[in-house]
Amino acid sequence: MKPLFEANGLEWKGWQAYRRGLATNLKELGVEDTTVQCILRHENVSTTQRFYIKTAPKVAQEAMRVLEEKIACTARVQQSTIN
Repeated sequence: MKPLFEANGLEWKGWQAYRRGLATNLKELGVEDTTVQCILRHENVSTTQRFYIKTAPKVAQEAMRVLEEKIACTARVQQSTIN
């Protein structure tokens, strides 16, 4: 795997990182956690969720953007009822 990564300008970080990246990408594609668990051959889905599926920064940023919109909307509604 290392030569393949290096040939494409990527750094091979080992099998653990590869599996973590796979789990995270599958999750972002909408694959069920239990399916990711099966692919990684974990006995318990909590292992997959806790140690392998990592929230990518863009996902966290989008979640915060949505939250900000909801808070702003609520604040506008409350402000309009006060006036």
